Amino acid sequence: MKKLAACVCGVVCLVLSGQSAEMRIWTSRKGGTLEASLRAVHGDTVALVNKDSKEIKLKTEDLSLADRQHLVEFGGADESIITGGKPGLVEKEVKIDTSTFKRLEDVLAFMGNEDGFELLETPHFLVGTAGKVKPQAIAETAERLWYGMAFVHMNFRQDWGDKRMLILLVEDRSIYDALGKWYANHLKTIGQQEASLEVTNTWEKTGSTSILVPDEVIAKHNIFDRAVVFNVMEADKFKKVLAPFPTHSIAGRLLGKQTGNISSFGAEGYFALLTGHAYFKEISLGGKSETQLLAVDGTDRDEISSKAGFEDGTSWARTLRSMVRAGKVPVKLQPMLQWQSSELTPEKLVLIYSFASYMQSDSKRLGAFAKMIRRIESSKQIPSPEEFARIFGFETVEAFENDWATFIKEGDFR
Repeated sequence: MKKLAACVCGVVCLVLSGQSAEMRIWTSRKGGTLEASLRAVHGDTVALVNKDSKEIKLKTEDLSLADRQHLVEFGGADESIITGGKPGLVEKEVKIDTSTFKRLEDVLAFMGNEDGFELLETPHFLVGTAGKVKPQAIAETAERLWYGMAFVHMNFRQDWGDKRMLILLVEDRSIYDALGKWYANHLKTIGQQEASLEVTNTWEKTGSTSILVPDEVIAKHNIFDRAVVFNVMEADKFKKVLAPFPTHSIAGRLLGKQTGNISSFGAEGYFALLTGHAYFKEISLGGKSETQLLAVDGTDRDEISSKAGFEDGTSWARTLRSMVRAGKVPVKLQPMLQWQSSELTPEKLVLIYSFASYMQSDSKRLGAFAKMIRRIESSKQIPSPEEFARIFGFETVEAFENDWATFIKEGDFR
């Protein structure tokens, strides 16, 4: 485990009670970690106590946003430690120790294929490959995105626990086809007829998706019940760390895992939230968008269309800015929360992206975004427009929308 740079100042005899004194993992901006409990906050400095009862002093600005949220809620720190400064792209800044990645002798086989998937294990992921595609860049991308979530969301690391998320990179066509047939049959077996039909109709066209993992595989490999599957048709797109399309797919899945299972009555806005976040991470970290969405409609789930933003994936912000300034695209929250993939236009999709970009554009908004995700996780529903406004510090939805529109037209929207 990498350590936070710190100054050891001596032995502390005081034993604290309550959540503030519990041992937890503290994280630096660059990814170093330290297991310690909170002793006190003094201005821009925090005093921690490690498991050897030694006091360690750190600057609050060097800690993750999640740690600073903990200091405000349980350490009595002023909220200014959250709202000050810029969030930055911590996924690019963090130092990932790739020497901890290791090839496993085991193969992953669960669909009657004896060859199975070769496995690369990282601290938080299990990457399986079939074909010539290499797993290292995707493994590092996943770890960087995992760190980005742990940096922002206070209980992300704790909720994750000691399990890993399975990512499958499938270049071998016969194995990809077999996986699709197995999964469609698996869904049918567990009573998800419509989902089974959708998988059958879209499997060959899908660039990435998520699948339910069999219980015996979950138990054997200590992984989560959902895996990310990539249909590797162009291996070059998987050779670069934080490449656009893989970044989009993994980022969306990680946020979806953190929000948890949304109840059916509270799901309005879930699509916009996750889709916007995935595009935001893809563009801010990968430099452009290479992702198109598949929309499935019809009673037989066979009406399939492709949805994307503006044709030039590098100039979405500039194009939307001119359209909003000209009054061609209204910046309204309630209608956007109702959109689904089948009704998307380029303008709608890019507005969804602008919404995610707005919510994560500075430290104050990012802190509100993290608070909102915690609200969703606990309530199992997406906030109403009025709740969105209050979480972000506005008395009315109109004021929230005006600020969002100003961000698009005049702010640091890229």
